[in-house]
Amino acid sequence: MNPIKIQQIFQSNYPFLKDKDINRLLEIGTYQRLGNKEIIIKGGQNTPMVIFILKGMIRGYFTNARGEEKNIFLRPEHTISGAPECLFHNQPTKYTFESILETEILFFDKNEIQKLATQFPAFNQIYIEGLQENVQTLISRVEALIDLSPAQRYEALLQRSPQFFQTAFNKHIANYLGITPVSLSRIIKRRMKE
Repeated sequence: MNPIKIQQIFQSNYPFLKDKDINRLLEIGTYQRLGNKEIIIKGGQNTPMVIFILKGMIRGYFTNARGEEKNIFLRPEHTISGAPECLFHNQPTKYTFESILETEILFFDKNEIQKLATQFPAFNQIYIEGLQENVQTLISRVEALIDLSPAQRYEALLQRSPQFFQTAFNKHIANYLGITPVSLSRIIKRRMKE
């Protein structure tokens, strides 16, 4: 992706950023183009990086005691992500983050982002907005898992994040919703008949 397109993405998502702010970000960021199922952060590693998804989607998952992958994070384009243990506690993460289909990211060393944030208030605002969005997403997800039926969870996700259904595989969405792919398929078929 060319720098002009990246600059446009940042301007549309963070209109308070000036060109010089975006250039500062681009100076410390590393661009990466990924194919399907490429590992960005591997479970067990301490990788304190902030990921901005330019295009595509990433998932964050852990493998449980039965050897099953459990999706905790599905992050669409134009959002921020990263391994919480690495970013907040400088410890290895239990989550693996990988791309879904073709994905383009910019990643930043946490310490470099923090330096920018102390020098320039606009970067604090990006950080705060990113945290708020991540926390709100997780709260909505926990509430849905506790209180909604599988069909209601599907509808809530469809309302909140329709882009998931254009980018992610149904098996990832089902896992994220806490249901089987077969159950998700039934829910989708019922919905289409209505």
